[in-house]
Amino acid sequence: MKRHVLLIIIAITVYLVWTFATYLFEGRINLLHIDDPIGRLEYSVIVNMIIGTVIALLVIRPFIIESVIESGQLSLSQIGFRSIKNTVVLVAVAGTIGFLLFVIQGSASLNPIVFSNVFSQTLPTSIAEVVVCWAVMGASMESFSKNKFGKKLSVIVGIITSTVLFGVYHFAHSEPFNQINTVMILMLPGLLTSIVYFVGRNIYATIVFHNFQALFGVLASVEIEHMLQIQFLVVMLAVASVLVLIIMDRFILRRKSDSIFEWKMKR
Repeated sequence: MKRHVLLIIIAITVYLVWTFATYLFEGRINLLHIDDPIGRLEYSVIVNMIIGTVIALLVIRPFIIESVIESGQLSLSQIGFRSIKNTVVLVAVAGTIGFLLFVIQGSASLNPIVFSNVFSQTLPTSIAEVVVCWAVMGASMESFSKNKFGKKLSVIVGIITSTVLFGVYHFAHSEPFNQINTVMILMLPGLLTSIVYFVGRNIYATIVFHNFQALFGVLASVEIEHMLQIQFLVVMLAVASVLVLIIMDRFILRRKSDSIFEWKMKR
C-alpha cells in the first residue's frame, strides 16, 4: 500500500511541475500568439521533452522494474509500451480514425504544408500530454484503485483522472485555451484520447490520435498565412521529440526491464 501511495505522490508531483513549467514557458508570455523561435525551442525542449517525457518516465521507472521482479504497480504494457507489431497496427488504426475525425470537424485549412507545420508544432506537446496525463497519472490512479474497486472500475478511475487533469492543465496555456469554457470543451477530446489509451494500451497510437485532436483547435487559433511555408525548426523539434520518446522506451525502460526479466527466468 505504501508503494502505491508513493507512486501517486510522485505522479502528482510530475503533473504539477510540468503544468507550472507550461505556464512559465508558454501561458505566461502567450507564446502561441507571438513569433518567438527561441521561446518555442525552450518550451518544446525544457517543458515537453525534458520534464514531460524524460523526467516523467524516469521517475516511474523504478515501479516498472519492480513489476518485472514481482507483482508491482506498473508494467510496460500497462502504460502503453508494446511490441513493434502491435504499435504499427494500432498507430495505423488510430491515425486513420484521428484524421477522419479531424476532417469531419471542418478544419480551417487542409493545405498539406499548413497541416505539416501545425502537426509538427503540436506533436512535442501531445507526447508530453499523453505521457504525463495518461501514462503517469492515469495508469498510476488505475493501479492505485485496482485493489479497492477491481479491474474494470479502476480503468474508469484512470479515464476520469486523465480526462479531467488534461483539461485542467490548459489553464497554464495561452488564450483561448486557458479560458474555463475552453477547458471544459477540451475534456471531450481528452475523453476520446482516454478511450483510445485504455482500450488500445499503446502510447504511440494514443499520441498520434491525440495530436489529430489538437490540430483543430490550434488551426483555429493561429494565423494561417504564417504557416504556408515549411517551418524547419518546428519539424526538427517534432522529430526530436519522437526520438526522445523512442530512446526512453527502447534504451531506458525496456532494456532494463528485459535484462531483469531474463535474469529472473534463469533463476
